[in-house]
Amino acid sequence: MLSTKKIFLPLTFLLLMLILASCGQSNNSNNAAPASAAATAAATEAPAATPEATEPATAATRLYTDYKKREVEIPTDPQHIVYVGSNPGDLLALGIKPIGASLSVIGTQVAYPDLLEGIEDIGYPFSPEKILALSPDLIIFDDWDETGIEALSQIAPTVVVGLDGTFPTEERVRQIAELFGRTEQADTWFNAYKAKVSSVKEQLNLTEGETATSLLVLGSDLYIMGNKGLNETLYGQLGFKPTEGVQKLIDADERFANISDEVLTQYIGTHMFILTDNSSETVARQTALTDSGLWKAIPAVKEGRVYTFDSKYNFDDPITLDRLLDEITSIFSSSGTK
Repeated sequence: MLSTKKIFLPLTFLLLMLILASCGQSNNSNNAAPASAAATAAATEAPAATPEATEPATAATRLYTDYKKREVEIPTDPQHIVYVGSNPGDLLALGIKPIGASLSVIGTQVAYPDLLEGIEDIGYPFSPEKILALSPDLIIFDDWDETGIEALSQIAPTVVVGLDGTFPTEERVRQIAELFGRTEQADTWFNAYKAKVSSVKEQLNLTEGETATSLLVLGSDLYIMGNKGLNETLYGQLGFKPTEGVQKLIDADERFANISDEVLTQYIGTHMFILTDNSSETVARQTALTDSGLWKAIPAVKEGRVYTFDSKYNFDDPITLDRLLDEITSIFSSSGTK
């Protein structure tokens, strides 16, 4: 029997891998050289400026209106940023490395553990004490639980950029880039990513109408992915089409559906992508499925069009999306079931 449900995004890509299964430097170094050069030129080419002619120093703070329409006074050049949410890769892709982030659940689940070194875990749910000890001057909030905003605002200026899944990746990241004055970095990243997508599509050489299904095996459960996770790349970037069953989930804005083995065939496409992990319960569940007659009768299985990915690729931050393209290229190059 099919049941659909929504959970908070930390649980989609946080707990979509659990229950359901970068470095941010200030712009000081970039801005210091031009400022110094200008000062040198002024000293050699013109008399010293009078106090009246001296331009005012850059304001230490500015007002920012966030996603919740809250007007927040924030530092113009934040030095100690804490991130609350499931996509720290959004910041890392822009060269912003927070001093603290929600890593308790996702720290071992994401595709970029190498970029998390030096970031303090603030817990999930976040620990106010841990955040306070970090003395942040800015907190970026992108979590489902809005009740945490007020508590965070008592610690440091808190900007709400979304409520976990509010925006698709590019819109989400560009909003953060505008907040930090890093729109050029965002342009550079997305231009390179789109060029990479084009290259991968060319390598895949899909024929029109090829469909794909993402199946998440998590513990004892099976989930068909809908409008989030791996499907954002398969459908939104690479040109695969959803099957009729998956399209219904997408039309209903469902992130995933918990299914039984018996209805699995209602969702199967030309290609099958399995997201899984190495926990004993997940391995046992996956083995029971793949050893079954039902599974072996699926055309995609019989024709070697099943591809297995670690569930860490079910996140949608820029770092994961980029590394996912490498993984897809590698797996398709090895031709078929892994």
